[in-house]
Amino acid sequence: MQVTTTIVEYQKTIEQTSFKNLKIGFVATMGALHQGHVTLIDLAKKECDIVVCSIFINPTQFNNPDDFASYPKTIDKDITLLQQANCDILFVPSVEEVFPKEQKLKTYSLNGLDLLFEGEKRPGHFNGVCNVVHRLFQIIEPQKAYFGKKDFQQLAIIQHMSNQLNLGIEIVGCETARETNGLAKSSRNLLLSEKAKSDAGIIYSSMKEAKSELEKIEIPEIILAAKNKLQKIPNSKIDYVSIAETSMLEPIYKRKEGQKIVMLVAVFVENVRLIDNLMLNE
Repeated sequence: MQVTTTIVEYQKTIEQTSFKNLKIGFVATMGALHQGHVTLIDLAKKECDIVVCSIFINPTQFNNPDDFASYPKTIDKDITLLQQANCDILFVPSVEEVFPKEQKLKTYSLNGLDLLFEGEKRPGHFNGVCNVVHRLFQIIEPQKAYFGKKDFQQLAIIQHMSNQLNLGIEIVGCETARETNGLAKSSRNLLLSEKAKSDAGIIYSSMKEAKSELEKIEIPEIILAAKNKLQKIPNSKIDYVSIAETSMLEPIYKRKEGQKIVMLVAVFVENVRLIDNLMLNE
């Protein structure tokens, strides 16, 4: 694996004979890598000629400075994991490399997708996500880019941005990797105690129970039952529990025939914010 830290260095690397004119699969990360990232790399390896990963903790998507400061940083372990996963090129830029001082941040039109759920709770978050993803796309120039479905809203927004700007990049959503108790693998899990990780398995079980109840009870009752179950997680606080249709993520309270719906959950456990989702009628 070749490690690059500047755009010039990356461009020189990608122009090498062994990489030139090959189909690039791109996996953008903020580090603290885990098996979920490996599943993205594995799929990219199958579908593309080479895989490029980035590690960049993007300051523009954190509306809470404390959250940015506490985000886990495990670069040595990350590099080892990427080598084991047969990543071809790693791009680890500085903030100044990605966002030069003379370059102004863009404002993206996201068709209201950024105003609900994560967007409502974290104002400006998705504009920051779009700024960094768009910028990395410009640098890496991939044909395909791989993102986990755990961040369901983020995936929808990146897809929307790519389509709106005609970037010509195929956005691929990958299934959520989970622990044995169902907890979605996440970099933030490193901040949890072992007991909290065990207790947080309730998040997934509450969504699976919601799926099993979909044909039996109304949506408000399903949401209430999920909240009651989530409240049993020690040292936790529910941020939101909602059921929405998948195209515009509008919350729904009554099912319509043929409508695809997803349950979206955000819960603080030991003050660590965990998000997850599950398609309810697939």
